Amino acid sequence: MRLTEVRLSALGLAASAALLLTSAQAFAATVVFDDFNDNQLAVDEPYPGSTNTSTIAFGAGTRTLTAENVSNNGNDIGATTLAAVGGSLSFSNDDLSTGTGTVTYTNVGDISSGANPFFFFEVGFFDNVANFIATAVDALGNTSTYQEVLQAGFDPQLFFSEFSGTADFNNLSTLSFMVDTSNVPGFGAVPSVDGSLRSISIGDDGVSPVPLPAGGLLLLAGLGGLAALRRKARA
Repeated sequence: MRLTEVRLSALGLAASAALLLTSAQAFAATVVFDDFNDNQLAVDEPYPGSTNTSTIAFGAGTRTLTAENVSNNGNDIGATTLAAVGGSLSFSNDDLSTGTGTVTYTNVGDISSGANPFFFFEVGFFDNVANFIATAVDALGNTSTYQEVLQAGFDPQLFFSEFSGTADFNNLSTLSFMVDTSNVPGFGAVPSVDGSLRSISIGDDGVSPVPLPAGGLLLLAGLGGLAALRRKARA
Protein backbone atom coordinates (compact mmCIF):
# COMPACT_ATOMS: atom_id res chain seq x y z
CA MET A 1 0.00 0.00 0.00
CA ARG A 2 1.37 3.43 -0.95
CA LEU A 3 1.94 6.13 1.72
CA THR A 4 -0.84 8.34 0.29
CA GLU A 5 -3.26 5.44 0.60
CA VAL A 6 -2.15 4.87 4.21
CA ARG A 7 -2.79 8.55 5.00
CA LEU A 8 -6.26 8.41 3.51
CA SER A 9 -7.07 5.17 5.31
CA ALA A 10 -5.90 6.49 8.69
CA LEU A 11 -7.73 9.78 8.32
CA GLY A 12 -10.86 7.99 7.15
CA LEU A 13 -10.83 5.77 10.23
CA ALA A 14 -10.33 8.80 12.47
CA ALA A 15 -13.22 10.66 10.88
CA SER A 16 -15.50 7.63 11.17
CA ALA A 17 -14.62 7.20 14.84
CA ALA A 18 -15.25 10.89 15.50
CA LEU A 19 -18.66 10.76 13.84
CA LEU A 20 -19.68 7.71 15.84
CA LEU A 21 -18.51 9.14 19.16
CA THR A 22 -20.09 12.56 18.66
CA SER A 23 -23.48 11.11 17.78
CA ALA A 24 -24.21 10.82 21.53
CA GLN A 25 -23.44 12.96 24.57
CA ALA A 26 -19.73 12.86 25.26
CA PHE A 27 -18.61 12.59 28.86
CA ALA A 28 -15.49 11.19 30.45
CA ALA A 29 -16.65 8.63 33.04
CA THR A 30 -19.90 10.45 33.94
CA VAL A 31 -23.17 11.71 32.53
CA VAL A 32 -25.16 14.71 33.71
CA PHE A 33 -28.43 13.55 35.25
CA ASP A 34 -29.91 17.05 35.73
CA ASP A 35 -28.41 20.41 34.77
CA PHE A 36 -31.42 22.41 36.05
CA ASN A 37 -31.84 24.35 32.82
CA ASP A 38 -35.61 23.73 32.87
CA ASN A 39 -37.02 26.50 35.06
CA GLN A 40 -39.33 25.72 38.00
CA LEU A 41 -40.43 27.49 41.16
CA ALA A 42 -41.97 26.23 44.41
CA VAL A 43 -42.57 28.69 47.26
CA ASP A 44 -44.24 27.98 50.59
CA GLU A 45 -45.25 30.96 52.71
CA PRO A 46 -46.96 30.98 56.14
CA TYR A 47 -50.32 32.05 54.78
CA PRO A 48 -52.94 30.44 52.46
CA GLY A 49 -52.59 30.61 48.72
CA SER A 50 -48.89 29.98 48.26
CA THR A 51 -47.86 27.45 45.63
CA ASN A 52 -45.45 24.97 47.13
CA THR A 53 -45.30 22.31 44.38
CA SER A 54 -44.28 22.44 40.72
CA THR A 55 -44.13 19.51 38.28
CA ILE A 56 -42.72 19.44 34.74
CA ALA A 57 -41.88 16.74 32.19
CA PHE A 58 -38.38 15.36 32.66
CA GLY A 59 -36.93 12.65 30.44
CA ALA A 60 -39.38 9.76 30.32
CA GLY A 61 -41.06 10.93 33.54
CA THR A 62 -41.43 14.08 35.62
CA ARG A 63 -39.51 16.34 37.97
CA THR A 64 -41.33 17.80 40.97
CA LEU A 65 -40.07 20.55 43.24
CA THR A 66 -41.71 20.80 46.67
CA ALA A 67 -41.07 23.49 49.28
CA GLU A 68 -42.46 23.43 52.82
CA ASN A 69 -42.13 26.31 55.27
CA VAL A 70 -42.05 24.61 58.68
CA SER A 71 -41.46 27.58 60.97
CA ASN A 72 -41.06 31.35 60.66
CA ASN A 73 -40.50 32.39 64.29
CA GLY A 74 -42.95 35.25 64.03
CA ASN A 75 -41.88 36.44 60.57
CA ASP A 76 -45.31 36.55 58.92
CA ILE A 77 -43.87 36.82 55.41
CA GLY A 78 -41.07 34.31 55.87
CA ALA A 79 -40.92 31.79 53.04
CA THR A 80 -39.08 28.64 52.00
CA THR A 81 -38.23 28.50 48.30
CA LEU A 82 -36.94 25.82 45.94
CA ALA A 83 -36.23 27.08 42.43
CA ALA A 84 -34.55 25.78 39.27
CA VAL A 85 -33.46 28.80 37.24
CA GLY A 86 -30.80 29.19 34.57
CA GLY A 87 -28.78 26.08 35.34
CA SER A 88 -28.97 26.19 39.14
CA LEU A 89 -31.22 24.64 41.79
CA SER A 90 -31.46 26.96 44.80
CA PHE A 91 -32.92 26.34 48.25
CA SER A 92 -33.54 29.38 50.44
CA ASN A 93 -35.22 30.35 53.69
CA ASP A 94 -36.14 33.92 54.53
CA ASP A 95 -34.95 35.44 57.82
CA LEU A 96 -35.97 33.33 60.83
CA SER A 97 -37.56 30.66 58.62
CA THR A 98 -36.87 26.93 58.42
CA GLY A 99 -38.23 24.39 55.98
CA THR A 100 -37.70 21.59 53.53
CA GLY A 101 -36.96 21.43 49.82
CA THR A 102 -37.43 18.23 47.83
CA VAL A 103 -36.74 17.39 44.19
CA THR A 104 -38.42 14.17 43.02
CA TYR A 105 -37.92 12.35 39.72
CA THR A 106 -40.35 9.72 38.39
CA ASN A 107 -39.97 6.91 35.86
CA VAL A 108 -36.20 7.08 36.35
CA GLY A 109 -35.29 3.64 35.00
CA ASP A 110 -31.72 2.30 34.91
CA ILE A 111 -29.11 4.70 36.33
CA SER A 112 -26.60 2.11 37.55
CA SER A 113 -23.41 1.95 35.50
CA GLY A 114 -20.19 0.08 36.24
CA ALA A 115 -19.01 -1.63 39.40
CA ASN A 116 -19.16 1.31 41.82
CA PRO A 117 -21.53 4.06 40.61
CA PHE A 118 -22.10 7.35 42.42
CA PHE A 119 -23.98 10.63 42.33
CA PHE A 120 -21.91 13.80 42.09
CA PHE A 121 -23.51 17.02 43.33
CA GLU A 122 -21.90 20.11 41.82
CA VAL A 123 -22.38 22.59 44.67
CA GLY A 124 -22.78 26.28 43.94
CA PHE A 125 -22.79 27.48 47.54
CA PHE A 126 -23.93 26.36 50.99
CA ASP A 127 -23.87 28.62 54.03
CA ASN A 128 -24.83 26.59 57.10
CA VAL A 129 -25.97 23.09 58.10
CA ALA A 130 -28.91 20.98 56.92
CA ASN A 131 -30.24 17.44 57.01
CA PHE A 132 -30.01 15.64 53.66
CA ILE A 133 -32.06 12.56 52.77
CA ALA A 134 -31.92 10.68 49.46
CA THR A 135 -34.58 8.07 48.68
CA ALA A 136 -34.69 5.58 45.80
CA VAL A 137 -37.71 3.36 45.09
CA ASP A 138 -37.61 0.68 42.40
CA ALA A 139 -40.41 -0.65 40.20
CA LEU A 140 -41.25 -3.36 42.76
CA GLY A 141 -41.56 -0.87 45.62
CA ASN A 142 -38.25 -1.70 47.27
CA THR A 143 -36.68 1.33 48.96
CA SER A 144 -33.14 2.52 49.67
CA THR A 145 -32.28 5.65 51.67
CA TYR A 146 -29.27 7.73 52.62
CA GLN A 147 -29.09 10.40 55.36
CA GLU A 148 -26.34 12.88 56.19
CA VAL A 149 -26.00 16.15 58.09
CA LEU A 150 -24.50 18.53 55.54
CA GLN A 151 -21.89 20.97 56.78
CA ALA A 152 -19.36 23.21 55.06
CA GLY A 153 -16.93 21.14 52.99
CA PHE A 154 -19.14 18.03 52.74
CA ASP A 155 -18.19 15.37 50.20
CA PRO A 156 -20.19 15.97 46.98
CA GLN A 157 -19.86 12.30 45.96
CA LEU A 158 -22.54 9.87 47.11
CA PHE A 159 -21.92 6.25 46.14
CA PHE A 160 -24.92 4.01 45.51
CA SER A 161 -23.30 1.53 47.92
CA GLU A 162 -23.78 4.04 50.76
CA PHE A 163 -27.56 3.70 50.57
CA SER A 164 -29.33 1.40 53.02
CA GLY A 165 -32.08 -0.79 51.59
CA THR A 166 -32.92 -3.07 48.69
CA ALA A 167 -33.91 -0.79 45.80
CA ASP A 168 -32.70 -1.93 42.38
CA PHE A 169 -30.88 1.04 40.81
CA ASN A 170 -31.19 -0.71 37.45
CA ASN A 171 -34.96 -0.15 37.49
CA LEU A 172 -35.93 2.87 39.60
CA SER A 173 -39.45 4.19 39.76
CA THR A 174 -38.73 7.34 41.79
CA LEU A 175 -35.67 9.15 43.08
CA SER A 176 -35.79 12.06 45.51
CA PHE A 177 -33.36 14.36 47.29
CA MET A 178 -34.52 16.40 50.29
CA VAL A 179 -32.86 19.14 52.33
CA ASP A 180 -34.41 19.89 55.75
CA THR A 181 -33.44 22.76 58.05
CA SER A 182 -36.36 22.40 60.46
CA ASN A 183 -34.95 19.42 62.37
CA VAL A 184 -31.22 18.85 61.81
CA PRO A 185 -29.77 16.03 63.96
CA GLY A 186 -27.45 17.54 66.55
CA PHE A 187 -28.49 21.10 65.70
CA GLY A 188 -32.30 21.26 65.89
CA ALA A 189 -34.02 23.96 63.83
CA VAL A 190 -31.54 26.02 61.81
CA PRO A 191 -33.09 29.19 60.31
CA SER A 192 -32.13 31.20 57.24
CA VAL A 193 -30.18 28.45 55.44
CA ASP A 194 -29.44 28.93 51.73
CA GLY A 195 -27.68 26.76 49.17
CA SER A 196 -27.53 25.82 45.50
CA LEU A 197 -26.59 23.05 43.07
CA ARG A 198 -25.39 23.53 39.51
CA SER A 199 -25.96 19.92 38.46
CA ILE A 200 -26.35 16.30 39.51
CA SER A 201 -24.20 13.80 37.62
CA ILE A 202 -23.83 10.02 37.71
CA GLY A 203 -20.38 8.44 37.46
CA ASP A 204 -18.46 5.31 38.34
CA ASP A 205 -15.40 4.17 40.31
CA GLY A 206 -14.63 7.51 41.93
CA VAL A 207 -13.68 9.36 38.74
CA SER A 208 -14.62 13.05 39.02
CA PRO A 209 -17.32 14.14 36.54
CA VAL A 210 -15.41 16.15 33.95
CA PRO A 211 -17.38 16.67 30.69
CA LEU A 212 -15.43 15.77 27.57
CA PRO A 213 -16.49 18.14 24.73
CA ALA A 214 -17.08 16.86 21.24
CA GLY A 215 -13.92 18.65 20.12
CA GLY A 216 -11.96 16.53 22.56
CA LEU A 217 -13.27 13.37 20.95
CA LEU A 218 -12.32 14.66 17.51
CA LEU A 219 -8.83 15.36 18.79
CA LEU A 220 -8.49 11.89 20.32
CA ALA A 221 -9.70 10.26 17.13
CA GLY A 222 -7.30 12.37 15.06
CA LEU A 223 -4.37 11.46 17.30
CA GLY A 224 -5.27 7.81 16.96
CA GLY A 225 -5.21 8.17 13.19
CA LEU A 226 -1.84 9.92 13.25
CA ALA A 227 -0.39 7.20 15.45
CA ALA A 228 -1.52 4.56 12.98
CA LEU A 229 -0.02 6.57 10.14
CA ARG A 230 3.36 6.81 11.91
CA ARG A 231 3.39 3.04 12.49
CA LYS A 232 2.59 2.31 8.82
CA ALA A 233 5.17 4.81 7.56
CA ARG A 234 7.92 3.22 9.66
CA ALA A 235 6.97 -0.22 8.34
